[in-house]
Amino acid sequence: MTMEVLSDLFNNSNPNVMSVDEYQDLYWGKLREAIDNMLTHPPGGYRRISYEQMYSAVYKCVCKQYSEKLYQDLINHVRTRVAEWSRLMQQVPDDLLIEKFHDALVQFFHAKDGIVPIFTYMSRFYIEKKLNTTLSTELLKIFSSMFSDLHVKRLIPLMVQAQSQPFSVHPQRMCSICKYLIKLNSEYSRLNPSLFQLYLPNIGPAMTEEDIERQKEEEMQLQAELKQQGWNCDTESSTRKREFDENP
Repeated sequence: MTMEVLSDLFNNSNPNVMSVDEYQDLYWGKLREAIDNMLTHPPGGYRRISYEQMYSAVYKCVCKQYSEKLYQDLINHVRTRVAEWSRLMQQVPDDLLIEKFHDALVQFFHAKDGIVPIFTYMSRFYIEKKLNTTLSTELLKIFSSMFSDLHVKRLIPLMVQAQSQPFSVHPQRMCSICKYLIKLNSEYSRLNPSLFQLYLPNIGPAMTEEDIERQKEEEMQLQAELKQQGWNCDTESSTRKREFDENP
């Protein structure tokens, strides 16, 4: 009797052993599909995922000694998808880059917040104990190294340019991008501290009296520019503000 036959007999007779085919077809295949749904479709735009079933699949893989393989499959798959996003971002023209970059940030963080709970059991008993890190940390590293690092130096000047043109990009979108970038890597703020400080007040050193006076002058200049553009009616400005608040 060959070793392969003996191995098959052993696997079939021992309920605690999971075959590679069983892992691929019954567990990783379903987990990969759920990950793709979260990484591909916009938030709320994909078929509902049963987190209970996905968590159970991860639990069984970990209990059957597939923690390392499951972790490597997950990381490699996310890397593949993020690399695809990065290649597509290279083709985006400048006038659409801010919008598309923001969409990618929203998509990734939404997916991350769905992936991490599904793989909690693996993270607790393998990633944190044996690798001394967390799944959330490793996912952020993938996105920053394979996506944002490659495009942020192109993005920041475009954001500065948009900031000098009031309402060419919604302030909430600009603020959202800055917040996500800081979560990925706080060093991004060094590329243009004044831009990040405009939307994230806690970034950078405390303001001096000279800084406060300069900010007042800049605000007065901005208000004057807005009045020249027709934003001089309090009622109209209030109405437009509400519209922006309701429709980012």
